[in-house]
Amino acid sequence: MGVAGGEVIVTALTHRGAVRSANEDAVVMGALTVAGANMTSPVRCVLPISEPVILAVADGIGGQAAGEIASEHAVHRLAETGPRLDGPTKIAQLLSNIDEEIKDHAQQHTEFSGMGTTVAGLLLKDDRNYWFNVGDSRTYRLDGQRLIQLSEDDAPVLPPSEDGRPVTTNFITQSLGGSSGGGMEPHVDVDEAPDPSTWLMCSDGLSDLVLPDEMERILAEAGSDEAAVHALWQAAMEAGGKDNISILLARRS
Repeated sequence: MGVAGGEVIVTALTHRGAVRSANEDAVVMGALTVAGANMTSPVRCVLPISEPVILAVADGIGGQAAGEIASEHAVHRLAETGPRLDGPTKIAQLLSNIDEEIKDHAQQHTEFSGMGTTVAGLLLKDDRNYWFNVGDSRTYRLDGQRLIQLSEDDAPVLPPSEDGRPVTTNFITQSLGGSSGGGMEPHVDVDEAPDPSTWLMCSDGLSDLVLPDEMERILAEAGSDEAAVHALWQAAMEAGGKDNISILLARRS
């Protein structure tokens, strides 16, 4: 459990990747949101935790324009509501509201049918930290030099390939909005993290292409958070950059 107050230093980058023509990802850092951007250098901000701070990445689905609209809506709603969130129940309710809002928009605009977004992130409070996700974007906590995945992938589990690498799929079992049947059930839980703590949040444009042990090596060898985030992005690009890439590296003091 964290101690009261403190601050979080966040380093972020979001980019369209090497193949896609546009960036359907979006990120939120407290009251700040970035959507539709094509950053090649990370940005860094310091946020006091005098009130709850939300950090998250969102990966839009459903076609270029629709995906961008869904992910941007999600991060804007997280940014405006984050300071009023106080625990798992309100986090889950907000995600359910966003889910309904995106679905309503798609119903009113047939060209956006199936639009949706993943989300993965943290709510940092003065005395406690919570993680949440829907879809296959991820949140990890850095434990020493090892990444511990906190988020739960809403994606089929496939057997590894012959070389032992995980097999990834573009199919996800639930999202905010989207066309999957049934009710959306977000994953939300407390993270009993020590102080200081470090977390990595990313869209699958990073985690599908760069294995956790490679991410761990990059984080351990980088001389700064900006260098680490840039090197993670570069590793995904060198592995093909087949999807949009978003990365948040957050250190709570």
